[in-house]
Formats: sequence, structure tokens, C-alpha cells
Amino acid sequence: MLETVVVALMFAFSATILLPFWTMLVDSFSTPAFFLKAQVKLWPLEASLEAYREVFRNEIIATAYANTVFRAVLGCLLTVSTCFAAAYTLSRKGLPFRRTLTALMVFTMFFGGGLIPTYLWYKNLGLINNRLVLILPSMAVAYYILIMRNFLQALPVELEESAFIDGASPYRVFASIVVPVSTPVLATVALWSAVFHWNEWFGALIYTPKRSLIVLQLLLRRILIENQASAMMDLPDGAQKLPEETVKAATMFVTIGPIILVYPFLQKYFVKGIMTGSVKG
Repeated sequence: MLETVVVALMFAFSATILLPFWTMLVDSFSTPAFFLKAQVKLWPLEASLEAYREVFRNEIIATAYANTVFRAVLGCLLTVSTCFAAAYTLSRKGLPFRRTLTALMVFTMFFGGGLIPTYLWYKNLGLINNRLVLILPSMAVAYYILIMRNFLQALPVELEESAFIDGASPYRVFASIVVPVSTPVLATVALWSAVFHWNEWFGALIYTPKRSLIVLQLLLRRILIENQASAMMDLPDGAQKLPEETVKAATMFVTIGPIILVYPFLQKYFVKGIMTGSVKG
């Protein structure tokens, strides 16, 4: 009886999460006439792809997509590479001042320089209105490094020792043994980093105000919150006949689609990567 109640509650909770997304999806595929009808819409009886055509036809959407993909791919690669290299170094017991370096890294998780000093620093470095300002500051994330370090410390030392006995160099051991067995934590951090770069908009708002550098989430924010759909997307006359809500719904699913598609392939690594990387300090 208790299990039935728990399952029913979980279904109800899931429905409260999925129903708004489903409603937006129905709106994005609805024709203007069907959308304007005052009724509960659980299925687009008059399906249309016109809203998606207008979204993909728009130049600003293509620009935002290109900027976001560039940021997510390059940012994810650099973050994973840098954090894993730092984590591997900190996991070596023979590293001098290892505890001090770890403590200093933890310190950065609680204290920052502030928005204005950070902005001035980036400006002096010539990073304002530069795509790299959205990538370089997040190359080394203390939390990712600590998760990876804990994962590496939990690996059996015999794996590396046996390779060294067989004559393998440190670089060969790192590339052929350490990296393959670290796939769970690498996949976990890679997805965290990709989701961060894909969803983050505040940095783009502050540091890259140029229209040609706009990212998807900043564009979506201006469309949904600031109600600038027509102004931001430069909708042609034909698109003006579409209800603005259908255009907003289509834009939302265009922006979140890639991340939703990536999740199923990396989800299997989550439990192992997070648990192994968090239980050992």
C-alpha cells in the first residue's frame, strides 16, 4: 500500500514538471487559429511547423546558436582538460604542499573578487566583447578539480605501479591507464561544464554586449522576460501573423534541445562518477 502511494505521488510530481513543457511544446506546433482558441490544449489538432521555420530562418538565432555551440564545445574541452590535469597532480601523494594547495583551492569556492573588479580586470586584459571571456575564466573550477581528485585518489595504486614495472613512462600510464578508467568522472564533469556553458547568460550580458556575440540563453531571456520577441528576432511581416507565444515556445525548445539529447548518453556515468568522487576527502 505504501509503495502504491509513493509511486502515485511520484507520478503526480513528475506530471507537475512535465505538463508545462508539454504545453509549451503543443503551443510551438500549433497553428495560429488553434492557438487562439480558448480551450485546454493537450495535443496540436492542427499541427504546424511555421513557428520553427521562422525561428530557424532568423539570422539572430543562427548567430546565437553558433556562438553558443562554440562556447559549449571549446569551453567543455578546455575545462575538462585543465581540471583533470590539476586533479591528477593534486592526487599524487608526493606533491609538495599538496594540502596547502587544496585548501587555497577550496578558499576560492567561498570568496570571489566581486563583479566590478572582475569586469575591470577583464577590460584591462582586452577580453570585453571577446568570446574568450566566456571560456577562459571557467577553465579551472575548484569544485570539478576536487571531485576529480577524490576520484583519482580512490583508484588502486597497483594499476600504475604495474605499468611502471613493465617500463611504461608516466605519460603512457596517464594516457593509457588513468584516462580510460576515469571515464565516469570525465563524462560527469564534461556534462556539468557543457550544461553550464549552454545555459549561462549573465556573463554574456555583462562582458559581450555586442549583438554579433549574443548567445542563445541571453536571446531567450530577452524574448521571454523582457518581451522583446519582435525587436530581438527581427521577425518578417509573415511571422508577425503568428502568435508571439508560439514563437517563444519554439525558441525555447530550439535552445534546450541539444542538452536534452545529450543527457541520456551520459546519465549512466553520473552515479559512479559523483559517488566515487565525493565520498573520499
